[in-house]
Amino acid sequence: MFMVVNKYNGVSAIAYKERTKPKLLRIYEVLSNRMILSSDDHYYHLHLDKGFDGEYGLDGLTEPLSSHCLVLNDLQLEFRKSSFQVDTLLICTDKIRLYEVKNYEGVHTWADDKLLKSTGVYLENPWVQLQRTKVKLELLLQSLSCQMKVEAYVVYINPEFTLLEAKGDGNYLLPSQVPLHFRSLQMKETLSFEQRRLAERLLQLHNPDYPPHMKPVYCYEDLRKGIGCPACGTVAEAFHGHFIKCQTCGERMNVKKAIKRNIEDFRLLFPDEKLTTNRMLDWCGSGDKDRIYRILRESYQPKGNAHGRYYI
Repeated sequence: MFMVVNKYNGVSAIAYKERTKPKLLRIYEVLSNRMILSSDDHYYHLHLDKGFDGEYGLDGLTEPLSSHCLVLNDLQLEFRKSSFQVDTLLICTDKIRLYEVKNYEGVHTWADDKLLKSTGVYLENPWVQLQRTKVKLELLLQSLSCQMKVEAYVVYINPEFTLLEAKGDGNYLLPSQVPLHFRSLQMKETLSFEQRRLAERLLQLHNPDYPPHMKPVYCYEDLRKGIGCPACGTVAEAFHGHFIKCQTCGERMNVKKAIKRNIEDFRLLFPDEKLTTNRMLDWCGSGDKDRIYRILRESYQPKGNAHGRYYI
């Protein structure tokens, strides 16, 4: 993992839409601590995690622009029943800039619609993927009566990435070009009301609950029960008292907070299942049923009568 550190005249800035960890990645993180992932799921988890690291690294360069651009991260949009995902979007005074972030590393060779890794493996050229996203975005903008020009770039964010025999029309940024590109966008013009309204409309169209297309297969019965360590993910099968110590990394855990995290993990994995005291007692491992009941009562809204009560 690498880190991009950025300063902007000592003033912190916040993106119009900040980046959050994708739901699918969070699902994989929970599952990886509670079951043995298949080889395909394991490598897809690593792929998602590395991709998020790359996108997060770009945020250090775009957030300082928030004083004169509208920065929207991680948009899930749809046009005519065709969904598309936007890593980073800048609404500037002169045009809209679209960025597809890739956290590739090692030597790659440009091969038209593919990239060839030094290992001999071919990847789809991100430039091709970007063109599809750009067309969908332009059509969506037209439907919103926006005539602003869209400029699109693939950003190779990892400093250990090398691209040989690069072609195309220059709409990609190599690691050494990335900082200068974003420094050049420090404009002084004021954004219009229409541009701010466009950003708000895109936020309204963003669908954070869009069904992930690569969701792994799992069932409740196959998952390890207990409370997970927030530091290393190790699942403790029993808990007593107010604090427990992780047997793997030594992290001292507040049991009440750990139970709350566990309940949220359950809701993430099983959004259609009811939260009941008995189910959460089983999910959290052997422990104090009264404590589970109190936490549910304090943090969630009860529904139903005493014998069929559940929480939302």
